[in-house]
Amino acid sequence: YMGGLRFHPDTTHGTAKFLGFETIFRNALAGPYGSAHGGSDFNPVDKSESEVMRFCQSFMTELANYIGPHTDIPTAGVGVGPQEIGYMFGQYKRLRQLHPGGTEGILSGGAYHYPQVTGFGVAHFANRVLEARGEELKGKRCLISGSGTVALSVAQKLLDLGAIPIGMSDNFGYVIEGEGFNKKSLEELTRIKEERNARLGAYIMSSTTALYHPAEEGSVWETPCDYAFPCAIQNDVDADAVRMLVKNGCKGIFEGANFPCTDEAIGLIKQHGLAFGPNKASNGGSFALVTKNLGATHQLTDEQLDTIVKDYMYALHDRVAETAEDFNVAGDLHVGVNITAFMSVAAAMFRQGAV
Repeated sequence: YMGGLRFHPDTTHGTAKFLGFETIFRNALAGPYGSAHGGSDFNPVDKSESEVMRFCQSFMTELANYIGPHTDIPTAGVGVGPQEIGYMFGQYKRLRQLHPGGTEGILSGGAYHYPQVTGFGVAHFANRVLEARGEELKGKRCLISGSGTVALSVAQKLLDLGAIPIGMSDNFGYVIEGEGFNKKSLEELTRIKEERNARLGAYIMSSTTALYHPAEEGSVWETPCDYAFPCAIQNDVDADAVRMLVKNGCKGIFEGANFPCTDEAIGLIKQHGLAFGPNKASNGGSFALVTKNLGATHQLTDEQLDTIVKDYMYALHDRVAETAEDFNVAGDLHVGVNITAFMSVAAAMFRQGAV
């Protein structure tokens, strides 16, 4: 079973159940992988490093009773990054007196191997969706919500693909770089966000062209763009956000977070004929390595890693698109993803019986 842990003040039992249920179908697209999700309403943003460490250790003291290298394998999520993973692994190793090296997630040895693959996968999936529609990312202005690992990796790969990432956000506001972020500015953003309690607004100290807007002034989605990449948190894009994006010329939305678009938003996306990358497919880049048993014990070059992720995401798109066509909803990847995933889960249930 694989799924993320989340440390966020809005986390509830309902959040974990919702994410766990939906992730069943995302994981099923990759192969025989079950789903699990969890976390806490602990907020690491306003805590000291020692407080975060102590909480991670206490959390793992109980969690260790339910996970293991051959059962549940928790991975990173909102509020749970490389440092939190390291703290939890250290406690797991102390409690169990073993080092389950070679596995994934928290049990991979405390290291955060290839954290960029999910974001790279989102960008490659978006590129494949647009290719199928006779469009392209190159030269297009892109908005990204969030500024964590996935969001920054999406921005990096968009830049590699010739697109122009122009905006990013966090809980406190958003930054717009009118001419687009470049490699150097993305490195600066990464450096800023690596610091505990860092705010995205600090970026304007290193840029004379960036504009910072506090959260109370509005949303990053109010900025005109060609494509939008919600990479922050669930329900990030509602119906009003879609209307605003369409009004400002947006032609496609590609999900990088777990279920960032509400049902009403998805309905409007389809109604307006926007390109759409549903997260159950676009967010699955990490499985490109899992399905090949590549992880902690393998050293890949940047080119090798990118090729593996691109090939996996392109094949996944084509598989989902074929299913949509078979069920007379050609071009509707949202329906295609759900049908493909459901059929995989249903087939497994029939094989294994009522257990």
